[in-house]
Amino acid sequence: MSRTDRARLLQGEILTQWTQLDVNAVENSNGERSKIIDLLAARYGFSQNRAAREFDRVVDEFSEKLKRAA
Repeated sequence: MSRTDRARLLQGEILTQWTQLDVNAVENSNGERSKIIDLLAARYGFSQNRAAREFDRVVDEFSEKLKRAA
């Protein structure tokens, strides 16, 4: 799976997990951790630390899904 494909799938996972995020903002973040964390903090009122933990949790779960699917 290419890096681009993985990034698109991750964006979909992010939008599934956090439905209040704006699709364009997530797409424009290019999957950059810091940008997604900023989006979570702004939209959900999370602290930066909580947003980072939440993001890392979703990325870890997403990575496990990809491993199981391979």
